[in-house]
Formats: sequence, structure tokens, C-alpha cells
Amino acid sequence: MNSYVTQLGFGYECYCSNTGKLLPFTIVYENMAAITPTCEDIADTLRAMRAIDDKIIYQLNLATPTQSFRGIVDPTDHCKSLYDQLNQTYEDRNSLIQRCLNESREAIRVARTEVEKNRDDNRLMRNLRTEQNRMRDLQNEVTIEEIIRERSLKVFEERCRLFYKPPKSV
Repeated sequence: MNSYVTQLGFGYECYCSNTGKLLPFTIVYENMAAITPTCEDIADTLRAMRAIDDKIIYQLNLATPTQSFRGIVDPTDHCKSLYDQLNQTYEDRNSLIQRCLNESREAIRVARTEVEKNRDDNRLMRNLRTEQNRMRDLQNEVTIEEIIRERSLKVFEERCRLFYKPPKSV
């Protein structure tokens, strides 16, 4: 028996020698499942969550095999699975960024109130500036997300258009 399991980005495949087929299965956010992301470590969290986008070409190469391997690997299932993974990560990342933006807006509101009460306190002004910088960084993350999503979906469309048509976005 020559069965084996390989890790492919966020997903795994198992080759079953009995059937001669690659069987995909997925473990999403394998290392992140035990933690709840906080806004203090959002940059590291987003970096880890963006791994699927960083490996999109590799994932698409696996999803759309050459004609000789199409009997072993079903590109329709792989493309659908990859699209679902991409969409889920986009939703998760957007949710995290929006939550952190809301927290930052509230922190800025509180900091402004404190500064108005005591304009001579430099520590309060530094806190306000720190929160404003955090807000700018989060707004930059929104732009980065749009770019990453557009790039990944463009590549996905180019490679999977013959095998899977994603539903229209609402």
C-alpha cells in the first residue's frame, strides 16, 4: 500500500493507492484555531491568514492538473474547494479588520475626550496620536486586502474558469 498525505498550503491531499486517486481535505487556519486574534497583533495574524493568497499559484497548479492527471484529480472539485477557502479567508480577514477599526475608532473617541479635559498632558496627546496611527495602519490594511483579493481572484479566474464558475457577488 502506497498511501501518503501531503500538506499543500492550508489544505492536505491523500493519495490512496487502492483507488489511484488524490483525495483533498482541508484544515483551515491549522495554527490559528486555538487563538482568538487580537488587534494588538493584527499584522502577524493577517500575515498568517494571507498564506493562502501567497500560495495561490501553487494551489491552482494542483487544482488544474495537466490532461494526463485529470483522471486522478477532479479540477472542478479542487477549484470549488479553493474558491470556498479563499472566500472564507476574505470574510475572516475583513471581519477582523473591521472589528479592529471599530475598536480603534472608540479608542480615538475616548482619547480625544481625555485630551479635551486636560490639554497640557503630553502623555494623553501621545496616546491620541498612537491611536490615530493605528487607525491609519488599519485603513491601509483595508486597501491591501482589496489588492490581494483582486489579484488572487484574477489568477483564480484565469486558471479555473473552465472548471468552476463562482456565484455572482451580491
